[in-house]
Amino acid sequence: MRSLWLVLKEHKNNLYMLNRLALTSMQTQYSATVLGNIWLLLSPMLQIGVYWLAFGVGIRGGAPVGTIPFVIWLICGIIPWFFISSSLTRGSGSIYQRLKQVSKMNFPLSIIPTYTILSNLYTHLLLLLVLFFVLLCNISSMQIDPIGLLYYIFSNIMFVWSISFLTSTISTMLRDFHFFMQQIVRMLFYLTPILWEVKSSVPSWFLFIIQLNPIYYLINGYRTSLLSLESVTPFVGQTLLFWGFTGSIFFIGVVLHVRFRKNFVEYI
Repeated sequence: MRSLWLVLKEHKNNLYMLNRLALTSMQTQYSATVLGNIWLLLSPMLQIGVYWLAFGVGIRGGAPVGTIPFVIWLICGIIPWFFISSSLTRGSGSIYQRLKQVSKMNFPLSIIPTYTILSNLYTHLLLLLVLFFVLLCNISSMQIDPIGLLYYIFSNIMFVWSISFLTSTISTMLRDFHFFMQQIVRMLFYLTPILWEVKSSVPSWFLFIIQLNPIYYLINGYRTSLLSLESVTPFVGQTLLFWGFTGSIFFIGVVLHVRFRKNFVEYI
């Protein structure tokens, strides 16, 4: 518990720095390009267009998911995925990529994964605003549950924050782990029902495995919050499993971070 309070105290004492670093990180991400921050929207939109053509038109032949147009269903799931994938990959390498810059400073290393995720969160919220506009143009699909959506946004933040605390510590000491994480994220993209829907014909054992996937819990939650006609009522078992996993990973990540960060300079 001492490690947890220490990390939370560092965050509390550096809230202003956290926000400034997150904004700077977001603004400088495409600073060397001609279009600049336009890429924050253009890049995901181009990806969505490709996935819609390949899966929505090419594979599904334009068939909707139930009564929902496939492109709407796709966007509601892939926008949270953009946040998850970017946060997990960038968060994993966040500390060792900046270690040389801060090694001779009295800088709280624990806030590095946090401001990296916060930077991605700003982009995520911007994409959600675009999604709201898309849904407004498709009134039949406009069934937003604001409480449910806020819950899943918060759950998403806690999930990637927990994973990033652990992976950033391991990647600093073992650089190969960062590349391993990149491969895991790529595999999870296709193994999680983001581009494809779970049908009743799926074997029960496979459905059980899918339901154990915390990313599926988040993606399905976003879609239900944005498109469902009913209020979001998450399955209690999945919710308990998700928070048990997230809380455990966060606690382990914080303990390892505090335990080994004094030795991070040895891995420069």
